[in-house]
Amino acid sequence: MILIIDRRDTVLRYQSGCIRIEQADQKPQRAAISQLEQVIVIGNPMAETAVWRALAEANVPTVMLSARGEPQAAMLGSGLAVQLPLRRLQHRCANQASAALALAKWFVDLKLQSYDLSLQALIEHHHADDSVCLAFKQLTVDTRLKLTKADSIAVIMGLEGQQARAWFGLLTRYLPARWKFTGRNRQPPKDPVNALLSLGYTLLMSDIRQTLISSGFDPSLGFLHQDTAGRESLALDFTEIFRAGVDCFVLTWLATQDLGDSDFYYRTEEGCRLSKEARPKFFGAWAAYREQWHRPFSTETQSLDDWSVCHIHEQINGQIAKTREYMKTLEL
Repeated sequence: MILIIDRRDTVLRYQSGCIRIEQADQKPQRAAISQLEQVIVIGNPMAETAVWRALAEANVPTVMLSARGEPQAAMLGSGLAVQLPLRRLQHRCANQASAALALAKWFVDLKLQSYDLSLQALIEHHHADDSVCLAFKQLTVDTRLKLTKADSIAVIMGLEGQQARAWFGLLTRYLPARWKFTGRNRQPPKDPVNALLSLGYTLLMSDIRQTLISSGFDPSLGFLHQDTAGRESLALDFTEIFRAGVDCFVLTWLATQDLGDSDFYYRTEEGCRLSKEARPKFFGAWAAYREQWHRPFSTETQSLDDWSVCHIHEQINGQIAKTREYMKTLEL
């Protein structure tokens, strides 16, 4: 269950394993922490510090979003898990140039493979032309081949960026003009599509970050994303693998919801944002999608109904396990 707090007059208190939710003119409600999978807080409600401690101890990922877009989202969770062997393995790989390069390729290659999922959503819901999609698939094949020969992080990032630009070029071509999408932009997002993508990526990363910490990984030490103060680079590396799932969700949601101009607002400093009235629709759909998260299963699939689905946490844990085993093969 996802708990969403989206009213400024809300007060949160900890009470016997539950979060007590108090709002003006409403009967207080209680949410059992043991049943929570994620907490999303929008704006500036009042909360006892005991609430955040209890969520951290229960390993519930919490993401705090500003109602006005700034500052950037804050993510809360438990501290690093005491699983030193895995963290030592991660650091050994990071300190070996060949292993670090191989892992950077690993993350990008998985991202490249995942484009099949979001491409299928573009075909089904936005009628992308077969010949154009085939050209994009061929570009993916060519990029994966070039990736095997890449000899630096800069080259790998260049290949990943080339594919991402081609993907967003497809969105520019096929998304309805009413959404004013002309390419990827953020901080702040300038149109509804970028607003939804940024929000989806943020929510996804909060799940990934907490799962990494629980597994014993250090989320700050990445391979594709290099060390930067204040950035959790490994969480970003893993997020790349699952971005197509967010893209698929956004493309599907835009095509299947009756959305109007009033569902978004735009201000110069804040950029484009979901309106308060539209947020419950988005978060409700997001909660349902997390339960049945699409993942590529076979390049021969013809419909989104044929793609393998399971809970997002199962998929993240599965990919963490595969990455851990791959790391073991890279040790000198």
